[in-house]
Amino acid sequence: MIRVGTTVFERRRPAASVVEHALTGTRQAAFWLDDVQRPRHPELRGAVTADLAIVGGGYTGLWTAVLAKQRNPDARVVLLEGQRIGWAASGRNGGFCEASLTHGRENGENRWPEELDELDRLGLENLDEIEAASAELGMDFEFERNGALDIAVEPHQVEWLREAAADAAARGDDSVELLVGDAARAEVNSPTYLAALWNKRTSALL
Repeated sequence: MIRVGTTVFERRRPAASVVEHALTGTRQAAFWLDDVQRPRHPELRGAVTADLAIVGGGYTGLWTAVLAKQRNPDARVVLLEGQRIGWAASGRNGGFCEASLTHGRENGENRWPEELDELDRLGLENLDEIEAASAELGMDFEFERNGALDIAVEPHQVEWLREAAADAAARGDDSVELLVGDAARAEVNSPTYLAALWNKRTSALL
């Protein structure tokens, strides 16, 4: 019997000593930037003239600057960042890069149902272009198109994933695979995982 108002993580809470041991020696940091030599640029002082000024040195700001210079190499593009490049969400997300422009399909269906197919297409196109940029622009980064798992940890969530898999099949999307039981745990061996929906094209690691 499942107690109302509880989650699997509350019902199967590990001992405090297990959690403490697992976190021993860890620290809060974007570890994937630890071995990257990032140059420090001088503070901007005085007046600067630009054809395009971009505020924010995250994925969006950097990608905008690259595209602007591709379209007009002679343009003076200035990117302004108050801290360091990649210090905020783009640098602290563990390198995850998603195609979704709507923070999930369900949110997109609720907010932009008429435009959702086009938004999905543009999101995938953008992710494809980021992948291609390594070779085209000589950028030194690793891009791994490993996809993402939507996880079911409660029985009713398994049915939700089955419905989502059926919807993807109806759309002709063959990049979505339903993994149930041992198949899900073969990808991530958690005893709480009952099923997973593997979206193979929509996510990558940088």
